[in-house]
Amino acid sequence: MRMADKADVLVIGGGVVGLCAAYFLRRAGRDVTVLTRDPVGAGASAGNAGMIVPSHVVPLAAPGVIAQGLRWLAHPESPFHIKPRADAALARWLFTFRRHCTEAHVARAAPILRDLSLASVALFEEMQNDLGDFGFEQTGLLMLYHTEKGRKENLRAAALAEDAGLAVERLDADAVRALEPGLRTPVGGAVLYRQDGRVAPDRFLHRLAEALRARGVALREGVAVTGFERRGDRLTGARTTAGFVEAESVVIAAGAWSGRLAKAAGVRLPVQPAKGYSLTLPAPHGGPRLPMILTDEKTTVTPMRGRIRFAGTLALAGFDPSVDARRAAPIRRLARRYVPDASEDDLDRAGVWSGFRPCSPDGLPLLGRSPRHANLFFATGHGMMGVTLAPVTGQLLAELLAGSVPSLPLAPLAPERFG
Repeated sequence: MRMADKADVLVIGGGVVGLCAAYFLRRAGRDVTVLTRDPVGAGASAGNAGMIVPSHVVPLAAPGVIAQGLRWLAHPESPFHIKPRADAALARWLFTFRRHCTEAHVARAAPILRDLSLASVALFEEMQNDLGDFGFEQTGLLMLYHTEKGRKENLRAAALAEDAGLAVERLDADAVRALEPGLRTPVGGAVLYRQDGRVAPDRFLHRLAEALRARGVALREGVAVTGFERRGDRLTGARTTAGFVEAESVVIAAGAWSGRLAKAAGVRLPVQPAKGYSLTLPAPHGGPRLPMILTDEKTTVTPMRGRIRFAGTLALAGFDPSVDARRAAPIRRLARRYVPDASEDDLDRAGVWSGFRPCSPDGLPLLGRSPRHANLFFATGHGMMGVTLAPVTGQLLAELLAGSVPSLPLAPLAPERFG
């Protein structure tokens, strides 16, 4: 494959954020080249839970998270795990994360996440009209609980979401079963978030890639960036496994690998890979209709037009792609409950997928211009909300590169905010 020698805007990363960045940059009239080490659809974007979640206004860094995480560490099937290792970057990340686990941070972050998510929902509608059906539906989302602890946590989260202006309904167990007759897990009640929804992530990526190619975007798969050249305060281009690519502007949107690429450009970007698992099976007859999060079990269920996906786990284990059978066990049990005809062989053939979400220490994206390079931009750190926030991220990047005032404030998302 012969590489283009020069790009107007070079986007590094072929996941959902990188492709959305390319989509909105091209729509703004820019000539765009996308480099992706893996084939489109092979990364974290394709195997995620597929939920669009304006309801998630509480960032990952929140009060109680550290204490709960410590309690989970000794449990082999817990949904959270930190792999012990000598890693200075992880230690710095955890220290910064702990500093942000405060009520004051949640109060600051909630309206930011709300505005980003709701803007993305509107853009999903626009993009589906433009690209064709990719499974986006504003179905609502059920946050289910069956313990007293789960009830209290859900009602606190509902009050916060309601204070942020989101549409929230509190349901008792009978109302939940009436709304979702396909429910096969214990329920004491639920919170219904009307503005949430779902998308088929692999179909969304396919539609995006198809449209980008048709509209003149150079989408180069199987090309890894190995370094950068610079002159003064600007990058002149990227060294790759397929040769040097000169670029007027560079966007690093490489998910969990963005930190490594930033380091190659001389910038410290605090992004940790957080491994998650999912399992996808053919949808059962009479199965659930709505996306659901089982908050006591920390697992998710997403019906996807002919398929059903179960997901969970957050493991800070570096770039270890292996599947820990113990931590995948709750997802497999959940799949057996909702797809009772599936045998162990069926589950083994489907396989538990693993991927890395890019997590920032405060639970907010890293979006904006590099503090060191006038023509380098970052779009990463979305954590578990990469698909939800990808469209608005792409739009904000296009506005930023055009030199216009962004439609939402970018200061809270500045890549240099951690010092």
